[in-house]
Amino acid sequence: MERRVRLRRTNDVRRVYDEGQSWTHPLLVLIACPNGLDSSRVGVAASRRLGSAAARSRAKRLLREAARHLYPQLEAGWDVMLVARSRILEAKCQQVEEALARLLRQAKLMPKGEPSRTSATPMLEETEK
Repeated sequence: MERRVRLRRTNDVRRVYDEGQSWTHPLLVLIACPNGLDSSRVGVAASRRLGSAAARSRAKRLLREAARHLYPQLEAGWDVMLVARSRILEAKCQQVEEALARLLRQAKLMPKGEPSRTSATPMLEETEK
């Protein structure tokens, strides 16, 4: 993700945790808070409870990649933190992207009628038949 769309300052991250509203999924937690800007910013986090440094890095890579694909559909003016949960380590990239899209729709940060990249892509099982 580009530098300008990342949530990097500690004060901004704390504000999202303190003032934001959260939505949960077995793979991740989404916490969102209005930022008063013309664009949205995204941050990712993975706690030590997730496992080794390699496991935490993989979880953050999966979250960043899903956010990168869905960012163009994200409503402007929000700070979003994505927190990895332990089951994300067993998930594929597409599953993480679908989970994030579902949470963004629940949070009303992504229009329901707008097809996500994942819904336009046929599932592997469907293409094999």
